[in-house]
Amino acid sequence: MMIYSFSRLSLYETCPLRFRLKYIEGREEPVTKALALGKAVHKGIERVISGDRHEEAVLKGWAEADFHPEVSFDEISELVEKAPICPHMGETEVYFRLPLSDSPTAPEIQGYIDLVSGNVLVDWKSNRRPYGVLDNHQVGLYAWAVSRLRGVDQVEGSLYFLRYQKESKHVFDSHDMERSRQWAIVLAEKIDEKRLILDLAPEKADDLFPATPSGACRHCPFAAECFKKFGSAYLPSS
Repeated sequence: MMIYSFSRLSLYETCPLRFRLKYIEGREEPVTKALALGKAVHKGIERVISGDRHEEAVLKGWAEADFHPEVSFDEISELVEKAPICPHMGETEVYFRLPLSDSPTAPEIQGYIDLVSGNVLVDWKSNRRPYGVLDNHQVGLYAWAVSRLRGVDQVEGSLYFLRYQKESKHVFDSHDMERSRQWAIVLAEKIDEKRLILDLAPEKADDLFPATPSGACRHCPFAAECFKKFGSAYLPSS
């Protein structure tokens, strides 16, 4: 049985075909600069909070990204330095794996929360384009997980965009968290149903998990292959 995450569900919502190629067929995707940088910066911040000196933390972050050729020590250092952190301010990389309902057959969701302190959570972003904490369900799902793990009714969740030292936060109540949980379980159950059909009728793969052209195709490693297979009708519109 597949264990879901926000990123997996979000990818399916963006393009079912890319989801199938990556998570069902197990196709490898290259490690991009953005992915490597995010991994390095997250590790660097985690190590500073754990008590490491800045330079040591940054070096461990760089190593975590396998010294990606497009990622520099200085860029990691600059972003880590912009994080509003101090040693031992909370728990880092808090892992959760929870069923999305009380049903014995409920799909499970997992994730790592960058920082949890009491009923407050933070997710660090190295993105070049900031957005609102309520623009997707990531922090809502993390808030729901914290509420389950800590037994609290409200969770303050925030996205912190390191490049701009800009924060977007919201106090998630039970209604907000339930909305994110419902989003996740509806998608997860839909994917599970399609995977069962795919096992019985593999020839229906493209109908079950269709290509969905969008601006996201610019960053998809399968875009050229997709265009060759489906033709000009599948060119992204933006």
